[in-house]
Amino acid sequence: MARWLSFAVLLASAASAHAQPVDPYADPKPATPVLVPKPAPAPVAPPSAWGQPPPAPAPPNAQDPTLAEQIASSLVDRAAELIEAKIFLDAKQLAVEAIVKSPNGPAAERARAIIKQANAALGIAEPQPVDDRVKITNDKVVDGETPPPVDTTVRSGATASMVHGALFAGTVGAMIGSFFSSNNEAAGAVPMGIGLGAVGALTAPMIAKHYHADEAQVRTVGAGSVWGGAIGGLIGATTQGANGGHVNGSGVLVGATIGSSIGIISTVGFAQDKKFTRGDVALIDTFAATGAVGGLTIGMLMQPAQNEAYTLNAALGAAAGVVVGYIAAPQTNTTPRRMIRVAGLTLAGGALPFLLYAGIHDKHGTWDERLTGGLSSLGLVGGSILGFYLTRHVDEGLDVRDGAVKKADPDDAPLAVLGRSSAGNWNLGGIGVTPLSTTLVTGAAQRGMAVSLVGATF
Repeated sequence: MARWLSFAVLLASAASAHAQPVDPYADPKPATPVLVPKPAPAPVAPPSAWGQPPPAPAPPNAQDPTLAEQIASSLVDRAAELIEAKIFLDAKQLAVEAIVKSPNGPAAERARAIIKQANAALGIAEPQPVDDRVKITNDKVVDGETPPPVDTTVRSGATASMVHGALFAGTVGAMIGSFFSSNNEAAGAVPMGIGLGAVGALTAPMIAKHYHADEAQVRTVGAGSVWGGAIGGLIGATTQGANGGHVNGSGVLVGATIGSSIGIISTVGFAQDKKFTRGDVALIDTFAATGAVGGLTIGMLMQPAQNEAYTLNAALGAAAGVVVGYIAAPQTNTTPRRMIRVAGLTLAGGALPFLLYAGIHDKHGTWDERLTGGLSSLGLVGGSILGFYLTRHVDEGLDVRDGAVKKADPDDAPLAVLGRSSAGNWNLGGIGVTPLSTTLVTGAAQRGMAVSLVGATF
């Protein structure tokens, strides 16, 4: 009986399980599990044949150079339009963006030109380019050699002012004294010249001290006085003796006094600006003396009809020497000691042909004088060139103003065959070949190259 009851309970349980409702939205088929495949590992590039690692992949945001150049070109075109509309600040901003976009393409060059034009319109100073040219000079540097010390002593110029004061005042006194006696001009010129010369020697140093003039300034004015007086006296003699005239001392002294006064007045400005050193004045004196002597030797070569041509040639030669000296002096490295050597060799070159003249002198002809004069003129030039060459390393760096070290000349001359720096010095530079600039209107590059022959900086 108990087994029948158990069987009935089992049947009831099976019937209740079969009678449960079925979900109408359920999938009638059993769900199949979906297997997601794992991503395949990135292939590793094999090493190169030379054992070098493969190149790194490009960054994900790298831009195509061609596209970057196109964008930069568009920016530059728009910047050029803004330049024409005088909207300089925006034009500069677009040009800068174009350079950032493509710094090495053709558009970058146009952009830099626009930036330069905009800066000029906005008043922004351009940075000065660094000159990395290699300059070849004749300077020789010896290992272990110490350059000579720079003399920074301030010289008062008392001695120079005493000498030049005595010369000028003595000339004036001699001129005045020459008019006191018509029969013997020297009788009045000599004592009056000595008296006023002594007064000038005493008063000139006091005048120089009052104006705080150093030796270089005194020598500058003194050179103008001496050579102005020499040229004036030579011209006075030429004027009096021309066409058979009579030359007298009064006329020569009047010309010398006038010329000396003009020389002082014309050189005071140079002295105030402190443009010349003692070496510069020595160079002027050497060139003036060489010109005066050269005028006489050229007169021998010319054999003029009137003897006054000799004095005229000497006056013109001295004037030419003064002018050349005043122009060349600031551009040279000369000291009084060096110029003494140059003057000695110049004088020797001009004097040697006269030794030949003593042996070939002909009383009945002028060919000997012409030959001697021509050789002497060439000797003056050759001796001067030789003197400058042999003394090229004498007192290097010592051609300075009293109490100051000479600053190096600015090397800001443009790259050209012949260049001028802002200091006024002309020198041979080099051959600079540059491409022609691009235009801002069409954006097309101008083909060709340019060579600068002459360049200057002011």
